[in-house]
Amino acid sequence: MSARTELAALLARYDDEAWVALANRGLLRRARKDLETLEVGLAEESDTAVAVAVGDRVVRFGTAGPAEAVCSCPSPVICQHVIAAGLWLASSAAEPSPETPSTDDLHEELMNLDAATLTTYAGLPGYRWAHQLLDDLDAPPAVTRDGYLAVTFERPALTVRYLGGGLEGLVLDQQVSQIERVRVAAVLAWQRAHGLVLPTPASRRSGAAESESALSRAESRARCRATVAALLRDTVAVGVSHLSPAIHDRLVTAATWAQGVEYHRLALLLRRLADQVDLLLARSALADDLALLDEVAVAHALVSALEAAAARGPEPRGLVGRARTSYDPVRSLDLVGLGGRPWRTGSGYQGLTCVFWSPARRRVFTWTDARPETLGGFDPRARWQQPAPWTGLATPAVSAGCRLTLTHAQVSADGRLSGVESTAAAVTALDSEEIADLLPVVAAWQELADVRVTSLSEPADPASAWTVLRPAQTLPTHWDPARQVLSWPLLDGDGEVVVLEVPWSRLLAHAIGRLEALGERLPDGALVVARVQRSRRRLVGEPLSVVLPGRALNPVDSLHFDDGPRPVRSSLVARLLKSGTPDRATDAADESPVEGPRSVPVPLAELRALVEQEVQRGCSGSVPGTVHGRLAQAHAALRDVGLAVFADPDPELGAAESLLRSHYLVQQVERALA
Repeated sequence: MSARTELAALLARYDDEAWVALANRGLLRRARKDLETLEVGLAEESDTAVAVAVGDRVVRFGTAGPAEAVCSCPSPVICQHVIAAGLWLASSAAEPSPETPSTDDLHEELMNLDAATLTTYAGLPGYRWAHQLLDDLDAPPAVTRDGYLAVTFERPALTVRYLGGGLEGLVLDQQVSQIERVRVAAVLAWQRAHGLVLPTPASRRSGAAESESALSRAESRARCRATVAALLRDTVAVGVSHLSPAIHDRLVTAATWAQGVEYHRLALLLRRLADQVDLLLARSALADDLALLDEVAVAHALVSALEAAAARGPEPRGLVGRARTSYDPVRSLDLVGLGGRPWRTGSGYQGLTCVFWSPARRRVFTWTDARPETLGGFDPRARWQQPAPWTGLATPAVSAGCRLTLTHAQVSADGRLSGVESTAAAVTALDSEEIADLLPVVAAWQELADVRVTSLSEPADPASAWTVLRPAQTLPTHWDPARQVLSWPLLDGDGEVVVLEVPWSRLLAHAIGRLEALGERLPDGALVVARVQRSRRRLVGEPLSVVLPGRALNPVDSLHFDDGPRPVRSSLVARLLKSGTPDRATDAADESPVEGPRSVPVPLAELRALVEQEVQRGCSGSVPGTVHGRLAQAHAALRDVGLAVFADPDPELGAAESLLRSHYLVQQVERALA
């Protein structure tokens, strides 16, 4: 096969997305115009290279294809002339022959790359980095075949395409530093997906030669785990109902330490515990010592899991967590604006969160602007109409119901969008039909209930709770004066119910008034965007917006901000404002809603009550063996009803440790039974 024939066969695999990944969409458009207006032809051909004249420019291709193409124009990167020459050569390719490499041949090329070849290409540090990247991922990259091979990483967010041409022929759709090591990571990911795991290179230092910094880090993490475990046991021993300022100070210090050793999930939990203890010490109405106990048990389980993992080797990324401020660049991100919500937390923060759906990535992204309540001049509701963070988008309000194409976006692992000024947004209006076609509409609530039961120690995915509902029927709203919550039942075609709830708060008063006016009058075919979670045998959620049918413009009605077609004064909101009803804090966008009453076996409820009683008053003064005896009886009763997970407590453990382990088991079984 001649160099030109081989090159033409390689270039024929390049579709628009591959060319865009190599350059950008604007250059692809200009290259197609050059093909129409300029004279393009073969300038030179040899056994190893092909030169194509594009007007007065000459583009030279090697066997690696466009990745190593050189143009006579002054552009230091892939230019429109390279794309035009590539399109011209691809169009001259004959029909595929038996000699033309198929995706099976491309697969064999990647599978035949050995450790020595990859190490020579990226260097030993790059090869080691590629292995570590794959080991740290929560889920392996997705691999696909569609005319060429593709490996898609969630973090960093990029796709690597292989169309032939060796390692240099691997095309990335993002600009990265040290591209060689990312290409090696893509090859390793493809090989692992097909059962081949190349050996990890040995560390340059071993035994006594291991660096002091690595040893000190491991020692610091070990001391941090031991200190936090002792602190959590002390919290239970003292009693969560009468903690001291010293416990609060120890929690704050431990959170700082955990952050310093990069235990990000543990640090977040400890900061949340410190906030709750602060509310208890201040005797705030928002304080809840039993909610504090729930999180103490989860934190204790996380520390135990980290301890067990550290004994086997490096702790997995799922337990360690990621820094919330860590963002990855994304070259282009296509989004649909679903609305926004103001919120305020019990720990003293308030903000605005905008929710977006990505049709291409099939997931939800959010952008949040938040400030402490003590910082004057920031109003979450007013922020909706103030300048947006990205060039090209006037205000956050404009994004609702529109399609946004973000370029040079910064995205975190949990789907948070950064408000950096370098991000640009191209806004396109959508009508009702267009936006409905792009959204993941759910019409049967059973699809919401059929989710995998996860462990309390697994990292949360807050964005996964957002969904788009198509109700078959809506019922009138109901105000619960005891809980201070407005409920709105939505029914599917089978009569199953999802109850959307909005707790009373002046910040959410507008949404409460809008829902009261909507009630049964939701138009036929309307969609409801909500954050829905399964909560103790029922589906509950929080409404965000309504996608109205038959609208050419502004199809998304943001319930927290828009007035609707006919503004109606809410008598309920007026009465609550007049009576001076105190606000309830509204969760931030990444927190779970408060759960309602649950239905569980009587022995399980009795064990929870036993643990809560012991932990509220403290177990430090209890007679040795008393707590173990009562727990053993409760565990035996649970085994009698079929819950064999409740083994006899270990008599060698202290009372506080046993109580924490029992309570974690209670929470996990309650979640499974829900």
